[in-house]
Amino acid sequence: MKLATTKRAEIIRRFLLNSIKASNSHFLHDAMETFELTRQAIHGHLTALIKMGCLAAEGNTKARRYILGPVRFHKAEFSLNGLKESDVYYRDFGFIFNDLPRELENICHYGFTEMLNNAIDHSEGSIVGVEVERTRELIMIRIYDDGEGIFNHIARILNLSDPRESLLELSKGKLTTDPDNHSGQGIFFTSRVFDHFLIYSGDLIFSHNEGDKNDYLLHNKNDEIGTHVLMGIALNSDKNLKAVFDYFSGSEDENFAFNKTVVPVKLALYEGERLVSRSQAKRILNRVEKFKTVWLDFQGVDFIGQAFADEVFRVFTRNNPHIELTPIHTTKDVTRTILAAKSSTDYEP
Repeated sequence: MKLATTKRAEIIRRFLLNSIKASNSHFLHDAMETFELTRQAIHGHLTALIKMGCLAAEGNTKARRYILGPVRFHKAEFSLNGLKESDVYYRDFGFIFNDLPRELENICHYGFTEMLNNAIDHSEGSIVGVEVERTRELIMIRIYDDGEGIFNHIARILNLSDPRESLLELSKGKLTTDPDNHSGQGIFFTSRVFDHFLIYSGDLIFSHNEGDKNDYLLHNKNDEIGTHVLMGIALNSDKNLKAVFDYFSGSEDENFAFNKTVVPVKLALYEGERLVSRSQAKRILNRVEKFKTVWLDFQGVDFIGQAFADEVFRVFTRNNPHIELTPIHTTKDVTRTILAAKSSTDYEP
């Protein structure tokens, strides 16, 4: 966040912000002494901070009180050894989330602590960095570590043939490399309660954006060390954390279990490939037996082969009648191939 055009002014204004954040009632006197400035000069910096939205003033001139404004920023790095995500959230970054609407604060708390906990428990790194910026319009949270990298980690632990398969597995949910201590729900739900969600590690990027029907597998020009998570949400968002949980959860008779998922089929479609084989179908269907309702999202897929469709919509559904498997966002050609597979009783290519 740029607070000024000169380094000295930036230092002075950061001093003022930190003093007001710490409720230092003598901040004006302390700033004058520290920087050898007049009261008028300090007030000039306070006025600049108000214009920038970093501070707000209450009361008249003689009894004026300064409080943090809507624009806030903080970044810090921590040793992962013994770190507790809730301590970091409340102790170091709580001032940024104070006075947010309750539902928005719930979402920020959930995503912040879930992603930081992933770094603590799974990254196998030594350092984690956290940056949070609040503007007048949105909140952006960035968490990064120097560990193995999430896609390589998942591929290694789950014995996947390609780190790209990790993105598809992450998008389904219920994926964890430590089932005794984690449910595997954190990334799935965090990506859906924020407006923008991005994970980049190595040369791969997973992107999920609100309002975009596609999840994206992208290639990064740079080979990033560790894992970087970026998530953002608008301050006027009407999202509700419980509503998102409920959407993917079962009924009371099912103990409200997380038993629904959306599988973005396009994530299995690597560059230059077409979905034609049974092995690709099995990649799509990996672990979906953990769910009761599965929506296969064909957004961005304009063709599937007969063997692929047969494996998914005849073989799998025949062997798993308890799972409701529903294709969505299909083109006419894809729908035609699916219907042909469903109607076939003896097709075995």
